[in-house]
Amino acid sequence: MERIRRASTDSDIETLTARSGALSIRVGGVQETSAEDPEQEARELAQYFAERAHEAAARRLVLFGMGVHTLRFLSDFDGQLLVIEPSIGLARAVLERVDLSQALARIQLVVGEDLAEALRHPIFTARERGLLLAHPSARHRARALHDALAERFHPGGTPSPLDVAVIPPLYGGAVPVAEASARALTALGHRVREIDLSAFWPAFQEIFRTAQDGRLAPLSESLRDGLGRVIGEMLLGRFELDPPDLIFAVAGAPLDPQTLDRLGQLGVTRALWFCEDFRVMRYWSDLARSYDTIFHIQPDDFAGPLREAGAYGVPLPMGFDPDLHRPIELSSEERRRYECDVSFLGAGYHNRSQFLPALFSMGLRVYGTEWPLTAPFSTAMPEPNIRQSSADANRIFNASRINLNLHSSPWCDGINPVGDFVNPRTFELAGARCFQLVDERRDLSRFFEIGTELETFADIDECREKLRYYLDHPDERSEIAAAAHRRALSEHTYRHRMESAIEALSAGPVPLIPRRNVLPSVGSVLEASEDEPGLREILTRVDADRVLDGDAISLAVGSGDGPLTRDEKLLLLMREARSEITVLNEAGDPA
Repeated sequence: MERIRRASTDSDIETLTARSGALSIRVGGVQETSAEDPEQEARELAQYFAERAHEAAARRLVLFGMGVHTLRFLSDFDGQLLVIEPSIGLARAVLERVDLSQALARIQLVVGEDLAEALRHPIFTARERGLLLAHPSARHRARALHDALAERFHPGGTPSPLDVAVIPPLYGGAVPVAEASARALTALGHRVREIDLSAFWPAFQEIFRTAQDGRLAPLSESLRDGLGRVIGEMLLGRFELDPPDLIFAVAGAPLDPQTLDRLGQLGVTRALWFCEDFRVMRYWSDLARSYDTIFHIQPDDFAGPLREAGAYGVPLPMGFDPDLHRPIELSSEERRRYECDVSFLGAGYHNRSQFLPALFSMGLRVYGTEWPLTAPFSTAMPEPNIRQSSADANRIFNASRINLNLHSSPWCDGINPVGDFVNPRTFELAGARCFQLVDERRDLSRFFEIGTELETFADIDECREKLRYYLDHPDERSEIAAAAHRRALSEHTYRHRMESAIEALSAGPVPLIPRRNVLPSVGSVLEASEDEPGLREILTRVDADRVLDGDAISLAVGSGDGPLTRDEKLLLLMREARSEITVLNEAGDPA
């Protein structure tokens, strides 16, 4: 407190009188509180914070930003409460003008933008169930500090199963990522709805063919938007009656801002795993504000643009599925089909088309799509422009003495000098216990030890040199591949990634809380239905401590006399709708 008293007056802090007569504050020209009735606004905000803590059974609450009047209305919170206010000037202005003595007797306050000081506080890192919530104005003023705290906050407690809908793209390399994410979430014990969008793929292909005709090209964008709206309405129709806790969309998922906004209105937490290069795929900027959290694979360079776009970003690297990418014994037929000294599997991006021909004389085989069908590629592709399944990709990996891994770039002629993300192939090859030679990447050493768990090259000459060396040293290849395999299994599976994602979402700016762990009791519904006399009359026929499930509804309605009333019919309709949803979900239907 002494540090706050000694702080100089901040010229950005303006103290004002609201219409209600209460203190209002403006910071940097932006209203920190309501100019009408800041005390009522603070009362409602405090009630919201307390309700979220109650829903999560949180015994500790970390609040980013102190507000002006909010702490007065949080003094009844019966858990531990830590408030982190980044502005010393605002804290001084509030403490000089608002009596917070009662609140501060039990609320702990950290002031300033010292990240280390906040992280050292025992409430922040405790393992008792907790939440990190924020005043929107404080998050706006100090977003970088807030995001750093949110990434490090541990929600504690025992995690409850979530209801997660995984939304894949219509096509492309991110489809298997969505499938692997769904399997990993299921393995973690969550209820997962895998959304199958394959029925829309023919329509998208037809739209794409339309765009090839120059006369019809202007129509293609509106047709794509129209298809997206159809998909959005289909998903909303599925989720209206039984919304999931979380929408986990993977890069390219056909969700537009309107659909995402309506999902938010249903109380669904919305997350996107943008596992693409943000410099190349620019559509993220149109969606930045529509997702609660955007996971991404470029931790250093993408964080700033996301903040500037108003998004909350969390780094989440790629991984692999050990059920798909693993060491296998190849049959004699598979060896005849795939065995080679050097292989490359991937799409024919510009840099790869320029780089790889210099390696054809060393026996390089190329698999994948979008490659030129003319020489010299035509002689290096055993299966020209065929999309390989995950199973066949794993066979290619296991049949190759060296797997070349050159990251894609549409603009450079060889190795991308930026190199600020690591592709899925790096983890998949390690998971398959296969030796790989990877182009140098800035973040690669965060995941694997170079020279011990994989090898790299900086240019075509070094690539050729290392290919020759490791083709002549099979024992070293085997040792390096085995080391990478151990590392991948211990740190880099999709299960590891989904554990990190759920933990980040649980502690994020819109905390992820299971909403339907148990059905409500009859008594709790009676307490909340004072304005529904018809419903109350029906429910009082059964014991208040009973869970309000289908059997309770049947008993309550069946205990009445005479023809069914309107309220009784509505209850039975709700029971049948809920039963149908449950049956479909247990049968594996994505609805």
